[in-house]
Amino acid sequence: MRNPFILPLLLGLAGCTTNMRNIEGPRANAIPTAYPWNSMIYAARTDAGVVLVDLGWQNAEDALVRGLAQIGARPEDVTDVFLTHSHRDHIAAWPLVRHARFHVGAGEDALFSGRAGHADSPSRLAEIGIGNPAPWPGEVNVRAFGRDTMFVLGADTVRAFVVPGHTAGSAAYLFRGVLFAGDAVNRSYFTGFRPGFPIFHDDEHLNRASLAELFERVKPYDVQWVCTAHGKCARPDERFMAKVLGRK
Repeated sequence: MRNPFILPLLLGLAGCTTNMRNIEGPRANAIPTAYPWNSMIYAARTDAGVVLVDLGWQNAEDALVRGLAQIGARPEDVTDVFLTHSHRDHIAAWPLVRHARFHVGAGEDALFSGRAGHADSPSRLAEIGIGNPAPWPGEVNVRAFGRDTMFVLGADTVRAFVVPGHTAGSAAYLFRGVLFAGDAVNRSYFTGFRPGFPIFHDDEHLNRASLAELFERVKPYDVQWVCTAHGKCARPDERFMAKVLGRK
């Protein structure tokens, strides 16, 4: 069995946000939760309601209420939640918005609905020690997509991309020029931006291949920022792409 202290160590190394304020605006707020590793919730007002990308970790419900208030919204205004994946550090606030539509990659449906457990060692250890925080089957309205999909929300669109590897149903979302890549990409103090930590992946090689395909698939669109699920954002220039794809 792997060292149980590796999870908090790696999360600590991944701490602090980077360029997160650059993706905010009058109608959007990036909300960090669970300092110091800052699992991010992204909230934005649209003509069709409030959308969220991911749901944070410890104290996420309180953080979400405060973050929504900053854009003049309340939890009941949330209509759609887009989950990059269902690891416990990105789903904590689900009870607060259980009325919303939850969008996940098809491979993530059983994991988020509590019908299956995650494959990576840290998640398995956590599920054994403190249980699975996912909702019970049928407790929320889960809408799974099995291929790249576009969602129209008033004048806005959310483009969803399937990127398996970190988890079976990991997804990335492009919204208002920001590509939310989940934990397929990460950043540490020592290495900068890189593919996510292998210990948390279902399949490290598939994660890298999915990333390469994702960056090809988003080329037709105006991607201004790429953000991890932990509030680290970067311009997708050549240096960033080379490091994330392991070419530098």
